[in-house]
Amino acid sequence: MSAAPASAATTITVRPGQSIQAAVNAAHYGTTIVLKPGVYRQSVLIRKDGITLRGAGASTKGTTLAAPTHQPATLCTQATGGSGVCVIGQFDRHFNITRYVRNVRITGIRFTGYPSMGVVALGADNLVLDNNAAYNNGEYGFARFDSKNGAIIHNKAAGSGEAGIYVGDSPHANVFVAANEVWDNLDGFFIRHSRYVTLEFNDVHGNCNGVSVIDDGQPGGVGNVLVFDNFVHANNKFCPPTDETPPLSGGGILLLGATDSKVLQNQVLNNRGSQVNSGGIVLLSAKRLTGGHNPSGNLVKNNTAYGNRPADIRWDGTGSNNTFARNHCTRSIPGGLCH
Repeated sequence: MSAAPASAATTITVRPGQSIQAAVNAAHYGTTIVLKPGVYRQSVLIRKDGITLRGAGASTKGTTLAAPTHQPATLCTQATGGSGVCVIGQFDRHFNITRYVRNVRITGIRFTGYPSMGVVALGADNLVLDNNAAYNNGEYGFARFDSKNGAIIHNKAAGSGEAGIYVGDSPHANVFVAANEVWDNLDGFFIRHSRYVTLEFNDVHGNCNGVSVIDDGQPGGVGNVLVFDNFVHANNKFCPPTDETPPLSGGGILLLGATDSKVLQNQVLNNRGSQVNSGGIVLLSAKRLTGGHNPSGNLVKNNTAYGNRPADIRWDGTGSNNTFARNHCTRSIPGGLCH
């Protein structure tokens, strides 16, 4: 396979049967790689700044990246086990970032059937993922590790083995995650070992847990997360236990050991179960489950939460300076947290 040559207008057009990787290799800062409609059974590695990968839309009539029969022998495969697009910076032998890949945008593409992830970033700065879809990928639909700045907006993610959208290992994530729809995943959104994440205006339904903000026991914990004006409903899928997680079902918004986070003005409806995560808005200590911390400094305010079981708001009473105010709900554990 070969890609069409680059033009002076910094646009490279790729058609089905041609190599997206060849186009990336030929690109320079500011290049837009345009993927015509069709199916591309490829895996792509981006390690250059300023590249835009633009598909023809994330529907079946647009641009689809699907898992190849044989994964290529690239750093993307080595690092992830097989993903659609990997955006990977430079690391030293201790896995510390020495150079970020900056200002990459991926838009208008459908990712399906990869063993690991649809799109993954390791060491990215100001990555923008917009108007994509990720279906039936082994681990995550869209994932960021050790990355900072950027946005994940107007995407769809379903059928992921772990989470539809993941932000991890990023103490200064500074990422805006908005207007996405996530369903039929273990976690809709999974925020772990990261800070400064904003989740706004997302539709979260049919997962085992809708929004998970988890302290996994690593230094630095998790926190400074804003969960604002999301629709989190009927996350009642059942996920059996794994080596890393207990059984999960019926969870809306879970803050496990989170600190300095805000859950504001969300609609949290009909999340019902009998597992550790079950309920509408749930604040728990991470000490027993992950070796993390008690929740502290969190604000849960002005949410509408009805029809959740065992309660619309649950708090195990641990931690300090956790505030519950003006939440419209019927039942809380302990009592008195509903307005």
